Amino acid sequence: MMSRTLTFFTICLAAAPSAYAQEAAEQSEAPAVQTPQNTAQTSYVWNICNETSFILRAAYGLSDQGAVTVRGWTEIIPGACHETTYTDPDTPRFLYAESLPIHRGGIREWKGKIELCAKEEDFSSEASEDCALNNLETREYLAVKPSESRTTLIEPSDFGPKAETAALQRLLRDAGYDITKIDGLPGRRTNRYIRDFKKKYELDKNIKGAELIAALKEVASLTVATIGVELCNDSSATIWGAIATREEGSWQSKGWWELEPGLCQQLYTQSLQGKDAHYYALQENIDPEDPEAIRPDNRLRSVTATPAQFCIAESRFSAMGRDFCTEGGYVAANFRPIVTDQDGVKITLGDSDFAEVSAAGLRR
Repeated sequence: MMSRTLTFFTICLAAAPSAYAQEAAEQSEAPAVQTPQNTAQTSYVWNICNETSFILRAAYGLSDQGAVTVRGWTEIIPGACHETTYTDPDTPRFLYAESLPIHRGGIREWKGKIELCAKEEDFSSEASEDCALNNLETREYLAVKPSESRTTLIEPSDFGPKAETAALQRLLRDAGYDITKIDGLPGRRTNRYIRDFKKKYELDKNIKGAELIAALKEVASLTVATIGVELCNDSSATIWGAIATREEGSWQSKGWWELEPGLCQQLYTQSLQGKDAHYYALQENIDPEDPEAIRPDNRLRSVTATPAQFCIAESRFSAMGRDFCTEGGYVAANFRPIVTDQDGVKITLGDSDFAEVSAAGLRR
């Protein structure tokens, strides 16, 4: 059975930016907030600010009386900050952030190298907990300097005070408008599309800021769900999906997305028109007489005489190119082609789509 220590797959079909955490200009001690006089406890303020064009959700870890507790999720819109307090000023803090799946191109991560617990839903866990034993996944958190009172999340194009306008441009594009450039500058096209959006959805022409972002977010989430590649599991066991796409002339394969029976997931969140794309999947192989036995996963059957091969790995992966898989530490697998004559496609896999492999890894 495939080993999947990392089961949260956010590197979805677009180059995800690395972790960008901009330190505050002042590296002095975080401002203290005195608690009522009948206690000796002092609280310190930490601001997590979003200067990207994406709506983010953040999880963070704080030390309280020697123990680090990790909590998520807090949604932060572009141009806004989330303020939290902590009581141990000399201990590290930890931060992980990701874009919401409403944005085209997949989820982007802002991260570090400290592996701590998380899960899809809201959560709270102790840093010392074993994530797997507590049915939790993991993320790679950034270690924040104890002296840092403000942590700013940015993109390579640091929008700064233009983040809110950049977000409106991105959300308009996510909602289907022809926004060609996200630069944070309120040009005529951006303003025209905003007026059109308000009129189309019968919104007050004076709404702006967080209220306008919320309206665009709702429409964008519905739009993104209709494009790209949606993989559905109609089989009797858990499956893991992977996808390969050619972007600007270069092939890239990514996985894994975990799908329990009856569930669907989007593997790709951009229009398929004019794209080259293939997909692959593995199915959990459980022996009903010995559920604890480790058996090789069932592999997706080929549908062509000469299937296209792409690189995969045992756990979460993102492989550039499709040649020399072994030399790069990957394994070559036979992917199925995806029809790309429309914006989106839904692929449903059942038990008959998979073939059992022998213990030696050979197809039967």
